[in-house]
Amino acid sequence: MAYIRTPVATNLRQTRQCRSSPRCLVVALSISFLALNWVVLYSFHRPSVDTALDAADAPPREEPPSLQLYPASAYLSSSNNEALWAGHWFRWRGLDSSYADQTTDPLRFDIVYTWVNGSDPALQQLRHDYQRQSPVFSMQGVGDSKNVESVTARRFRDMDELRYSVRSTAEYAKDMFRRIHLLTTETSEGQGQVPVWLNLPSDEIETVPHSIIFRNKGHLPSFNSLAIESNIHHIPGLSDVFMYLNDDVFLGTTMLPSDIWTELYGFVFHMEGGLLVPPTIRPTESNPLNVGEWSSLQYSNYLLSQRFGPRYRAYLAHVPHVLSVSMLSEIQDQWPEDFDSTSSHRFRGEGEARDIQVSFFMAHYVLEKMRETQLSSYWTYRLDQNGDGMLDWNEREVLIDMVESWNRGQTPNSPRNARPSMIAGYDRVLKRVGTPLSGSTSYRLAGLDGYPFLLQNADTSKTIPVSVTKNSEGRDVQPQSPYRNYESSQSRTCQLDLQFCLGENFSMPSVPIIPIAETRQIFERLAFKEFHCGDCLLQMLMQHPEEGGMGAWMPQDEGSVAFQRVVHDVKRYNYVLGTSDYSFFALQDVKGATNNLNYLVAARDNKAFFCINDDYPDNPDLEKQIFGIFKNFLDTRFPVSSPWEKP
Repeated sequence: MAYIRTPVATNLRQTRQCRSSPRCLVVALSISFLALNWVVLYSFHRPSVDTALDAADAPPREEPPSLQLYPASAYLSSSNNEALWAGHWFRWRGLDSSYADQTTDPLRFDIVYTWVNGSDPALQQLRHDYQRQSPVFSMQGVGDSKNVESVTARRFRDMDELRYSVRSTAEYAKDMFRRIHLLTTETSEGQGQVPVWLNLPSDEIETVPHSIIFRNKGHLPSFNSLAIESNIHHIPGLSDVFMYLNDDVFLGTTMLPSDIWTELYGFVFHMEGGLLVPPTIRPTESNPLNVGEWSSLQYSNYLLSQRFGPRYRAYLAHVPHVLSVSMLSEIQDQWPEDFDSTSSHRFRGEGEARDIQVSFFMAHYVLEKMRETQLSSYWTYRLDQNGDGMLDWNEREVLIDMVESWNRGQTPNSPRNARPSMIAGYDRVLKRVGTPLSGSTSYRLAGLDGYPFLLQNADTSKTIPVSVTKNSEGRDVQPQSPYRNYESSQSRTCQLDLQFCLGENFSMPSVPIIPIAETRQIFERLAFKEFHCGDCLLQMLMQHPEEGGMGAWMPQDEGSVAFQRVVHDVKRYNYVLGTSDYSFFALQDVKGATNNLNYLVAARDNKAFFCINDDYPDNPDLEKQIFGIFKNFLDTRFPVSSPWEKP
């Protein structure tokens, strides 16, 4: 029963009469009814937040300001409205109803294969001619021609893998790809290799000779997969986001676009958090024929480290890789000489094996650019409150107080958990916007939840070492130990040392203003040189207990140019780390090949991807046995011909 307090003085008897009066009761019920309708009306007109989330994943305490609703067709189709739906999503983890309910054409991506038939006599003759001209094969220590052939044969040997990998694509990715492009070597001018089983022409699959994608035709012919990959984004008509496979990678379960990219969560990367690539150039091999993938991985990480800080970076799993034409073009514009140098190396090992590994490079470039966008947004639009490029004492004091409060509350057993993870309830969110999941990939961590490889127990009072040390048993120990990518970002802890990370002047009230040049230097030190400091600051901002959503680092005015700029960059570099059940095997001997392939047959309903590497020695008898075992496995695992095979 309602109690209505009158605006005039009253005595106890009058109050009691009003409580029991029928007229007062009617008035009270009427007001209650109007209030209830107002609440309902408000709930339908305020910006919608994902109501499908569990209570534990509820939206931030602070309510977002009102957002004008636009017709469903305005979302995704117009860049002018990007800051509306994307800003609402990134800032509040909310979905506007007109965006969530819209229907769009199914998202599809192109698929690219690199392939060479090394068993083709014309290709073998061409390769031998250029090997005689390559400095790699004339160096001391390489050995005689027989040794050279035994080492290089496995790199070019064709075991008909492409036919069956394409079959796996036709079976498991039929609802996600638009067109398949096969990059092929030209054995003579204008004559690219074509798989003998491929039925051309076709609207869904095509061969693309290397001469089409290499801007510098003097780099051809190329027998180096790294050189070919450095030009992969030049394929005419290629979709901006595409999936890249080697011919020894196979799909084992259904794939959908959400396995590699979505509008809400961005790129999907598969990384091995326990396998780290050093940020230093790998020592030159005494025998260049022994050059493997780690030389290019370390050189790529060396380049990334020069730009973003010298950290050990996670290995990219042997699964289909997501790449982007616009992203690779952006990277090439920043490292043009290294791309050109990689493209010029006809054989792996040339140029001291200093090649870019584009899949690894792009994945970590995206991670770093997302991190840089977040830190820069906070530094420019939140810390520097008046936007003059300098930091006065009042501005610095806000960060100092926040850091000190954070440090007091950070212990290994009591991390702060202020906000839900960006990927909490991602399956329900994607279902709401009509982007189904295949079940082959699980999203484990989002770039919007902080840098995924925050170092455990990092000492922010000193520089993180790079050199490998020895333990008591004489084994190499890497100096950087990050949290794994599948560990929750909310359970991570760190302490930020103000004096080391930001310098002495930053915390001194006697320094009224830090000028622009010094402010930039402090940011560069925090974000890149002493990267563990920037990682900790970002972790603190992500888990800020008093800011709703991403409010601690995004511009506050959602109608400002600054907010639109940040949203654009966050959308461009948005990503999640995913995990899938996959296997990698090398065919080295009969027993091992039999056991591994039998395992894949038994696990056929579970393995999302598997890679089978040809790594047995150049032995005709062994080759015949392993080829027979492998061929039987492929026919058993993928018995149905693809639509593009000749009858």
